[in-house]
Amino acid sequence: MSIEIAKSVSKSVAILTGTQIITYVSSFILMIFLPRYLGPEEYGRLYLGISMTGIFTIFVELGCRYSIAKAVSRDHKNAASILVNSVGIRFFFWLASFATLMIIAQFLRYSDEVKTIMFILGIGILWSGLREVLRSFFQGLEKMEYPSYAAIVDRVFMTTAGVTALLLGAKAVVIAVVMVAAEILYFIVSARFAKRLLPALPKIDWKASVAMVKDGMPYFLQSIFGFIYYRIDTVMLSLMAPVATLGWYGASYKFFDTLMFVPNIYSIAVFPVLSRLWRKDNMTVSRILQKSLQYILMIGIPISVATFLFARQIIQYLYGLAGYEPSVLLLQIFAVGLILLYIDWVLCAVVVASDKQKQLSINAFIAIFLNIGLNYFMIPYAQTHFNNGAIGSAVATLLTEVFIMVAMFAILPKDISSRVDIVVYVKTAAAGFAMVGSIMLFRAVGIHWIAQAIVSPFVYLGSLLWMKTFEPGELSFAKSMLTSQNLKRMIVPEKGVSI
Repeated sequence: MSIEIAKSVSKSVAILTGTQIITYVSSFILMIFLPRYLGPEEYGRLYLGISMTGIFTIFVELGCRYSIAKAVSRDHKNAASILVNSVGIRFFFWLASFATLMIIAQFLRYSDEVKTIMFILGIGILWSGLREVLRSFFQGLEKMEYPSYAAIVDRVFMTTAGVTALLLGAKAVVIAVVMVAAEILYFIVSARFAKRLLPALPKIDWKASVAMVKDGMPYFLQSIFGFIYYRIDTVMLSLMAPVATLGWYGASYKFFDTLMFVPNIYSIAVFPVLSRLWRKDNMTVSRILQKSLQYILMIGIPISVATFLFARQIIQYLYGLAGYEPSVLLLQIFAVGLILLYIDWVLCAVVVASDKQKQLSINAFIAIFLNIGLNYFMIPYAQTHFNNGAIGSAVATLLTEVFIMVAMFAILPKDISSRVDIVVYVKTAAAGFAMVGSIMLFRAVGIHWIAQAIVSPFVYLGSLLWMKTFEPGELSFAKSMLTSQNLKRMIVPEKGVSI
């Protein structure tokens, strides 16, 4: 990886990481309050509404996470037109999605409260889609500081208003209103930042908008198929298991989902770089791929180990074991699949950047039927034998991710996937075992679990350094970037800059 590329990726990662710390703390606070104050059944209704509307959000976003970011990264001069045309067409997709959501809610005979939650969150689908368009626009320009500030405003508002409402006795319907208000606020802040880059906006070109829909169809299909196989388990659980089971599943999945910030941040940072370099410098793309997989595993292994070994303590302190003890095993199952998902995020960014989105869509389509089939058999089995159908859904998710990972490796262009440094992976795995061993030793001598959680990552990092896993140049670059001046330059947004 060249110094220029490393600086670009590092800047985005630093900005997104700083933002994530703030938003994570806010989300963490909300995550503690929601299940405790709503209870398993009420929280299960809210989680069902979020999952159902989340599926239809994909129809409004229309694959913009990749399509807009790629288009902008390759054509900065027409970035304004790309943005305006992308926004205009999404109003029509929102109308269709909202109407379909209400019809499905009626057809599945959900309770009136669930229908109300879906109606409210359905309004938020529009703002979520427009927010994602702006975020992808900034991503393509490699200026992630702007959506990052908007995300901070969104999370702080959501947490403050949400916790206040819960303390006042609010139910899931009120929380849904707060969530939609936060989405609108995110869009407003992002739009104001966009004015710094776009002092004037062109008129909407509807023909160009339709053309963008056609060009973006593979991204849309990949997004919708991918989201369905991630969320269909929630719908199937709601129909095949008690609502409390859905609450257990939602509690463990929510924490698991928050751990996705690491690959999400990295893939957002590296994607526009990969898109710019594809076909121009495939050797550099190959180098970025291999380094990305190494870095993401180095980060993912200790997170996976800690989540698995401290699952009981996590559930206990977040939600309370009285109502959520069944979530402990679910979180441990998700922890096993965490590394697979981290790898999948990196592979997805490389596959889409190398224009293989059609093949990726096919794999995601197959994964839907695989996931549905696994859930169809595993939910009733787990409900009958363990009185917890969510175990079946968790295992189905894990097996589906194995398929996705293998399939994406298979469609990677051969000229960028041939280089593999197996020694680095062996050393990383060995460091992971050292971390596990340290935790087991600490437990054997009676050291408190919080001390275990603090010390064991240092054992892991020390093992990596002792085995000389990092190249000398990587360590030197890290030291040079961690100065106060460089960090300030990366995080503080530019003023008065236009494209």
